[in-house]
Amino acid sequence: MKKTFTLLLTILFLQSCALGGDREQIVSVEDRYTLAVPSFLSKANDLNNDASLQYMNGIREFYVVVIDEPKDGLQQLLDENDLSSIYNNDIDSYADISLNILSNSINSPVHGEVVDTLINSMPARLTTLKGEIDGIDVFYYIGAYEGIKNYYQVLSWTLASRESTHKQRMNKVLCSLKETHPRKKY
Repeated sequence: MKKTFTLLLTILFLQSCALGGDREQIVSVEDRYTLAVPSFLSKANDLNNDASLQYMNGIREFYVVVIDEPKDGLQQLLDENDLSSIYNNDIDSYADISLNILSNSINSPVHGEVVDTLINSMPARLTTLKGEIDGIDVFYYIGAYEGIKNYYQVLSWTLASRESTHKQRMNKVLCSLKETHPRKKY
């Protein structure tokens, strides 16, 4: 039953990636990756110091950042912090660590179902997270991806009260991440 439910969730995620609606802009970050974001978002530079891409619309309360990190950087982090016996250098551990860090920064975190899937030939894990930051209820839609040499996090968030308004757009953003160099088989 659980496998059927997970398969159904994966199919729904992938179908919603193909849904139309809003106009998009394709943002290219150097020669590493592209991401499609709603055209009503503008470039930002103060959302996350580690982000290689940052877009937002403060009026609509819609925010997107991408953090990309070399795979060998994760291994170095695991080795330096004696975590190699707990975590592996793989997409599952990268997603777990990233989600744990984000969860620890918000009050009363509520995690959604984690969906393992492929997005543009990259293994990916998608999930949601709700919680409260500085007295404000927020909703995150999060993707973790394994590229050829890098891991990627796409974090999209809004006010919890705007979840139903933005959730489909957020999912489209998460489903649009593409590495720009040729893929090798895993």
